[in-house]
Amino acid sequence: MKPQLFLLFLFITQILFAQLTISGKITNENGQPISGANVILSPSDEDKTLAYFITKADGNFSLELKESLYDMYEVKVRAMNYAFTSDFINESTSNFNFTLLEKAIELKEVQLKQPAVRKKGDTIAYDVTNFKDIQDRSIADVIKKMPGIEIESSGRILYQGEPINKYYIEGMDLLGGKYALANENLSADAVDKVQILENHQPIKMLDSLVISSKAALNIKLKNKITYSGKAEIGLGVSPLLYQTNITPMLFKKKQQMIGSYQSNNRGEDVTKQMDILSLEDLLNNTERFSNEGWLGISSVQTPHFNEKRWLDNAVQLGTWNHLFKLNKALDLRFNLSYTNDYQKRIGQSTKQYFLPSGNLLLNEQKRNHLQTEEFSAKATLLRNSSDNYLQNEIEFKGAWNRSHGYLKRDDELIDQILQKPNQEFANQFKIIKKIGKQLVTFRSVVSYKDYQEELAVSPGVFNGLINQNQNYQNAFQRVDFSKFSTNNFIEFSKGIKSISVHSKIGFGYLNQEMESNLFTDNSSAGSNFINDITWSKFNYFWDNRFEYRKGNFRTTLLLPIEMNHLQMKNLVKNEVMNRLFVNPNLFLSYKLSNQWELRSTNTYKQSLGSLSQIHENYILYNYNTIQQRDGKLNERDSWNSSIRAEYKNPIKARFINFGYNYSWTENSLLNNYMYNPDASTILQVIERKNNSVSHHLNAKFSQYFSKLKSTFEVEIFQQWSKNDEYLNNEFIEVNNQITNIKTGVKFRQLSWMTFEYNYSWFNYRSKMMVDPSRKIVNQEHQLGFHFFPADRHYIKLNMDAYINDDSTLNPNSFFGDLMYRYTLKKKKIDFELTAYNLFNEKYFSQNSLSSYYEMRYQYKLRPTQIMLTTRFTF
Repeated sequence: MKPQLFLLFLFITQILFAQLTISGKITNENGQPISGANVILSPSDEDKTLAYFITKADGNFSLELKESLYDMYEVKVRAMNYAFTSDFINESTSNFNFTLLEKAIELKEVQLKQPAVRKKGDTIAYDVTNFKDIQDRSIADVIKKMPGIEIESSGRILYQGEPINKYYIEGMDLLGGKYALANENLSADAVDKVQILENHQPIKMLDSLVISSKAALNIKLKNKITYSGKAEIGLGVSPLLYQTNITPMLFKKKQQMIGSYQSNNRGEDVTKQMDILSLEDLLNNTERFSNEGWLGISSVQTPHFNEKRWLDNAVQLGTWNHLFKLNKALDLRFNLSYTNDYQKRIGQSTKQYFLPSGNLLLNEQKRNHLQTEEFSAKATLLRNSSDNYLQNEIEFKGAWNRSHGYLKRDDELIDQILQKPNQEFANQFKIIKKIGKQLVTFRSVVSYKDYQEELAVSPGVFNGLINQNQNYQNAFQRVDFSKFSTNNFIEFSKGIKSISVHSKIGFGYLNQEMESNLFTDNSSAGSNFINDITWSKFNYFWDNRFEYRKGNFRTTLLLPIEMNHLQMKNLVKNEVMNRLFVNPNLFLSYKLSNQWELRSTNTYKQSLGSLSQIHENYILYNYNTIQQRDGKLNERDSWNSSIRAEYKNPIKARFINFGYNYSWTENSLLNNYMYNPDASTILQVIERKNNSVSHHLNAKFSQYFSKLKSTFEVEIFQQWSKNDEYLNNEFIEVNNQITNIKTGVKFRQLSWMTFEYNYSWFNYRSKMMVDPSRKIVNQEHQLGFHFFPADRHYIKLNMDAYINDDSTLNPNSFFGDLMYRYTLKKKKIDFELTAYNLFNEKYFSQNSLSSYYEMRYQYKLRPTQIMLTTRFTF
């Protein structure tokens, strides 16, 4: 650590731990104690409350200030029917007594105003009326303006920079993590408060035993019975555009329901509303369902900004979600969804590879047609009370996806077709019971997956490797894959005063089978391109977790021990491997004050790479890449340490977080990328230890100014990383550096106009060995004006600018959108006329940098288009 940073850290630590304590007694002229007296501590030169105390029957008070930042303080005392008095102090003291004189006080009429943000215990409540503006329709529009909370473009909600672990509506989990559906469609008028539940433990039986540092979000509705939702229909031109959304919602004490049918071709990706976003549900889903895949087409690089400007789509979404509260603690939930999404993408790219043997250039013009069809059905039975927990969740997923890619490279035309049908099934059962003075948990997860991939490429590729230097017309790669897995354990939990102990014993079994074959013009390419592999893994584990909680200090120590038995069979060999892993994890948390909290996590982990990435013979991954991964499993050791500080002051609506993260990884295998003169790639795996190291610094400040009705935010991210690469049989070291600065303001003070501005500056640097460093700099400006010229009338103007420093590209892209809305208030009907892409930007150009190559790409955008939409909210 640099000396300057170390001195700064010491300075901050001294400030945080400086304390001021004042105690005494409040009496009247007769020496009798006064109850109900307000004792307030303020700076001597400011009318600001730093600490306060309300005396009880004994008249005693005690004020404690953990952050002593002033030279002089004033202690103020007020009580009904007594005269105001105060005194000054500059150090901690006891027996600081006050005698109050009786005085009749004339009370004035006061009007109470609901504060924008309030805190009670671990719950922070945001009052929706303080953040809602005339133009806001969904609750997501309002949450975006709340300090300390942000919504990413994916719909994921972060609190203090970390994802929430649950999303509730009136304390119920209707959507199982797919909360963007509710967030984007629930009317803001129906919501009273948005609550953040800090240190939230979703399982009530474990609330006092298992420490949680994550937060959940809960929507509090205005009425006990709420019918809400929206219905909208829109038509437009250039080309013919349409949009439909019918989303009814019902929220009652004993049941909740959200159904939705959405369809459009205007560039809105509504399938994101079906993504699992909450951390708790995402972890469970990752364990049950896998994401294996081998084959792909050469895809068009897509811009990282508002999809409505570039997404050429035709999408349909249908979903039904229903939760029945069978009794006080027992819920039955059904979640069904179906999506059918067609997308067309057109663009071109120039990729320059920086290789030890010399640079290569690859120019591609691409057109992709992507068809995604998915269906999922899930039923969940959940009993979640303080003395009983039971969950059984059964789910089926099916996907029938097809991609067609046309590509022009130099004067060569290449046609690619990929089909990927698959089905998955999973069941999860979990029960927690009290036996004597301890809790016993039993959990079992079973899943099965059946998966096929078929890639056709024309004309044939890799002639020298595949077809003895002879041209051929078609290459056809097929992969068949199946997977069965189960994980089971029993856990014993017991609390002993401030300590809780959890001991888990269990086993898991995994069996995977993969067959692949490559055909050239309907004939097998030969034995070097045939794989028939069975991987199996049996593991048993003993995990121990110790948690200690006392006062403001919390710590968790995990000591998992895992024994793995692995076996791989293919056409010619049968290999067996045994590995013992011990992966300790230490979590520390200390609450310095009501506002400040420090957290630290330290993890050491040993793991094995994916079994499905081992295949002795070649597989054609795409038209330009063929891979042979005949190596042992990648044995990986990693270390991760992080320290994080959080400050939250709901009274002042101020939220701050900053932290540092260090990670180190050592791999036993290294990918050897062999680049041909035409930039096609043959990948092989070699046994060679290699390392990667990274450092991350991040900080975010968020402040809501109630008098200005405005929110200001600034965020800084800095990363340094170093990793090893193996290119054309040469070992190189790559250093990368990323800097990202974001800032934004939402100004809502004026009754006739509000505006918001967001700015982002991104700098990426990369350096290989002795070569000079390369860098790219991108900037984004987003400005939005909201005008209210008269009652029922609303005008919105968005202006976006994207700037890069690459002179070979179109350096700037400017976009504008204009919308006019007329509202029938009594019937809650909106009529909107919208013009997108006012300047008719036809292409978007940008560059990106990786460890050893730079890409410049151009993407075809949607043209200027005009749309009329009618929306009814209820």
